[in-house]
Amino acid sequence: MKPTILFVAHPDDRSQILHSKPFQDRFECLHHEVTTKESLYSFLKEHSKSHRIVAIYGGYPAFHPLGGLTREIIYNEWFPRETLQCLALCSRGYNGFDLEALRENGIMLFNFQDQICDTDSERDQGGNDVADCVLWHVLEGFRKFSFQQEILRADGDTYVARNHGAMKNDNSWEFGHRLSSDGSLLVRSPRGKKCLILGFGSVGQQIAYKLHHGLGMQIHYCRRTEPQIPDANGWIYHSFDDELKAQLRQFSVIVVALPGNSDTYHLIDKEFLSHCDGPNLTLINVGRGSIVNSDDIESALQRRQLRHFGADVFYREPKVDQLLLQEHKMVSITPHLGSSTEEVFYQSCELALRNIIECLDGSLSRVSQASRIV
Repeated sequence: MKPTILFVAHPDDRSQILHSKPFQDRFECLHHEVTTKESLYSFLKEHSKSHRIVAIYGGYPAFHPLGGLTREIIYNEWFPRETLQCLALCSRGYNGFDLEALRENGIMLFNFQDQICDTDSERDQGGNDVADCVLWHVLEGFRKFSFQQEILRADGDTYVARNHGAMKNDNSWEFGHRLSSDGSLLVRSPRGKKCLILGFGSVGQQIAYKLHHGLGMQIHYCRRTEPQIPDANGWIYHSFDDELKAQLRQFSVIVVALPGNSDTYHLIDKEFLSHCDGPNLTLINVGRGSIVNSDDIESALQRRQLRHFGADVFYREPKVDQLLLQEHKMVSITPHLGSSTEEVFYQSCELALRNIIECLDGSLSRVSQASRIV
């Protein structure tokens, strides 16, 4: 009986590994779209005797529809604990996977990691593309391009669109820098403004690079460990402690690029925001929705205590709160697609398949070692 790889999401059809003769000669492939626990258990029961499942390919969205790969699922009678050696994810995030239960059963877990790659062209591709998404949200916070595009599309007249914020009754020329009639909301340049990045892994570092070199912003960042040498770019380190709160008022932008876990749950809440320069703050979340207390954000937006909130991840994902959908001037939203490019889809597929093969061969390369979680 050939060893079997279970695909719980469809891989990239262009995959060279998937279509290679050595791969096809060596493995059987099973496919199952994860929807409910009951359907998963039924599928596994049906194929338990005819297939020896040694690996699971966790493409997008993997086990997210079930709330993750929990202890309950791992210890279900039909889950292939006896034969399963590894799970390889195409995503960077692995919240929802019970790491302890995987360790108890000797099952390795790999995620998508692109800081260490075989070629320079592949390195930091995912981080680069997430940073592009952040760049757009930050620009929305300062320039409000989408809101002004919306006005222009409605009227088809540049004079009318530029007059919208000034609320002038005539059709005279207006510079277009005013977004409210009382002058409290102005279009601003990000150049020279200070940005704090919470989380400074490969994604956070790419965000820093683009905001610094692309928009001319001053970069500050938080990470769990203090750097050993001063940053060559002049970026300033802050530790995660109570002293940070006293520093928050200086920042025009705060970008959340942290993983979602018990330590970061509701890190951004009413108390955190009370230390910020709220009316002038653009807050961007590309980490996880649970990091930001959605009720406190909504309250801050309704009271105009935030200049802008940008999000690529959401508290009740896949659902998005109504206020974020309805508020066009103060909010920018993208449907969790920060890294959703053709390049990352292909690269993450090849890495996941490579991780599976190397795990089964018992010879992890430096690339696979970098993406191993368990």
